[in-house]
Amino acid sequence: MKAAVMMAGIVLAVASTTPATGQTVADTSLQKLVLSTGYQANIARLFSSLPSDVFQRCPTLVSKGSTVTILKQPTFAADGYPTSGTWKQSFPVSGCGNDTIINFFFFAQPDEKITSLIGAPGDTHADPILQRDAMRDVMMAAKTQAPGCSAPHLRTTRFEGRPGAQAGGATARTAPSGWAETWTVSACGRLLTIPVTFIPDATGTRVFTEIRPKSGR
Repeated sequence: MKAAVMMAGIVLAVASTTPATGQTVADTSLQKLVLSTGYQANIARLFSSLPSDVFQRCPTLVSKGSTVTILKQPTFAADGYPTSGTWKQSFPVSGCGNDTIINFFFFAQPDEKITSLIGAPGDTHADPILQRDAMRDVMMAAKTQAPGCSAPHLRTTRFEGRPGAQAGGATARTAPSGWAETWTVSACGRLLTIPVTFIPDATGTRVFTEIRPKSGR
């Protein structure tokens, strides 16, 4: 089920999918919530808080729609507001110099409030907790390469693949479920590419970031 809505100046098509199969599911309550005026206003607020070079606005801006991925099946109160559940809404954008995917996470609370989280842009396969861990290491790597920049920020991410895939020199080693990504950081006018590798083990998932020497430029 899809519908076209105007949100943050972009025409968006909304679909609800499951992360395991990617098939459209009939979740009328979530569809109604996503299309509601209050929800769309929150989306517009989230977009407005993004750095200008992450979400770039221009006359040639293109968005082919958004996808809502259910991460934990939501439940709803009688008034239509969710009381539990987690989902991600992804907005592919292109045409303005930074082709990427804008990702927002939503966490429904028992009191019918929804907590919103801006995720890493791009097609990273990391969940919000891994994104937080990787972000810490990526920012350290970026400041090593651009020590004069006090406020670098993540511009996009790119999934490079499973074992054997290269990410700027980093490899997903031999772990059968490990993967490699490239995270691009904007550092005071410079774009830095940081290879990141995620390796699951018995204790969770470890994050490896390649820290390169300071650039003289």
